[in-house]
Amino acid sequence: MAERLGTRLVLAHVAEPVLTYAYAAPFPGSSPRPREDHETMAVQQEIGTSMLEEAAGGAGITDAVHRVAVGFPAERLAEIADDEDAELIVVGSRGRGAFKAAFLGSVSNSLVGVARCPVLIVPPGAAGP
Repeated sequence: MAERLGTRLVLAHVAEPVLTYAYAAPFPGSSPRPREDHETMAVQQEIGTSMLEEAAGGAGITDAVHRVAVGFPAERLAEIADDEDAELIVVGSRGRGAFKAAFLGSVSNSLVGVARCPVLIVPPGAAGP
């Protein structure tokens, strides 16, 4: 699509953060607080980079910008789109259905609510055989 429209393509992957809980509470009687696990975040970024490279190579895409982030997927994808001055976000859908999406959440549906540009949601199998 980017090639046909003559636009720049940005491939993005966002991994959800892994939070660990401090064993000591910040003060007596309080609950342990979650904190980001920076070692795991670095590994997630490496894996995300590899995934994007593999996906791009498999699709024959050689000139795309790759962006990898760790955070809440819908929000980080919207931020990446803002940073890149995106005119359109194209995101896949797992096709879980409304019932499962209501309980598990849907990145694509959440992205529609936070993105500042149009979002195209591609359902499973849309590319055809």
